[in-house]
Amino acid sequence: MNLIIVRHAESIANSKKMSQANRDEWADTSLTEKGLIQARAVAQRLKDEDIEIIFCSTLKRAKETAQEINKFHNVEIKYDSRLIDDINDEPLEEFISRCSESFKEIEKSGKNAIIVAHGSVCLTLLAFTTGSKDEGEKIIRKYTGRYDNTCVSFVEKVSNKYQIKLIGCRKHLEN
Repeated sequence: MNLIIVRHAESIANSKKMSQANRDEWADTSLTEKGLIQARAVAQRLKDEDIEIIFCSTLKRAKETAQEINKFHNVEIKYDSRLIDDINDEPLEEFISRCSESFKEIEKSGKNAIIVAHGSVCLTLLAFTTGSKDEGEKIIRKYTGRYDNTCVSFVEKVSNKYQIKLIGCRKHLEN
């Protein structure tokens, strides 16, 4: 089982440096032109990956990114509101629990999957794959604020253990 964890492309709110954690008019904006270019670039990068399903946040910026990626795979996209980013005033324990429940469902599928979500969710999912609270916290500390739009991480499950192969790569945006 392989997991590819992707942060959504640039949204209108990202481009205006507006917080999307509040549930206001900035919470669910579409991709910008730059975001669409980013989404197409990450889709091109992932086009040859063996993907059986895409799990995706229910917010527009993630959906639009996942739909671009899926043009090369034509698989089911399973939208999951538990994959939305953390909401202001949401207790950390609730956020972690919500992400954990979604991760358990992704694991249960046993399928090679792409997960399109938000920075905090992507890092939390990566932390879960370490199987260690300490190691997971190290990843979150190291990459918080650095897991940019369309960052890609590759994780492989071998003999019931996950191995992180790559974290937060953006080489598809270098051209």
